[in-house]
Amino acid sequence: MDRRTAKRIILGAAVLALALIVGVRGGRMVQAIAQSREARTLVIDAGHGGFDGGAVSLSGTTEQDINLSIAQRVQALAEFFGVHTAMTRTDGNALDYDPSRPVRENKIADIKAREQLVQDMAEPVFLSIHLNKFSDAQYHGAQVFYSPNHAGSSVLAELLQAALTEGCDPSNNRQAKQAESTIYLMKNLDCPAVIVECGFLSNPEEEQRLTDTEYHKKLAASIVTGYLRYESGG
Repeated sequence: MDRRTAKRIILGAAVLALALIVGVRGGRMVQAIAQSREARTLVIDAGHGGFDGGAVSLSGTTEQDINLSIAQRVQALAEFFGVHTAMTRTDGNALDYDPSRPVRENKIADIKAREQLVQDMAEPVFLSIHLNKFSDAQYHGAQVFYSPNHAGSSVLAELLQAALTEGCDPSNNRQAKQAESTIYLMKNLDCPAVIVECGFLSNPEEEQRLTDTEYHKKLAASIVTGYLRYESGG
């Protein structure tokens, strides 16, 4: 085993162990490990929210609350390691919601608000957390999609994909892929930007895991592992 591989394995194991031991209590952990990484801001985006619940499983599990739970754990663990973070939403509500507007206009306002938040950051790295759904229940596994607008996006996506496979599902053979041009934020953001689809609500076994907060910690640990590898140059 070469030195670089050993370093990656040790880092992944340390993050996962820490996540499982300390968990998440409240919104933020005290920064206690590593030097402060303030050159960049990791913008953690919990997909959907409020009037827009996202994907819904056959049993009625909705995406939005799970996204937020994972995102909160990513933020807490990342900050523990000295990463400067921001959240697009910190509760169950959508952004810039106006009950007098039709749903379509509120969806546009929500996505524009997320875009503006990222653009207001000096050195953002955008990481959006979602869940997948498909008509065929056999499909499972996390998959990362990246924006074509910044070279760092594909690098980050590949590191996240590898960490998620190692930490959550070694049988997952999915690869990081370029996001479709129809995804607004991936099309318009010019910073490193990725979407992490943490699993399929349409797969009953994976749905069961996705509703377990212990699994949220595992996902968060894997995501932070991938991000720390990105910050350290892979």
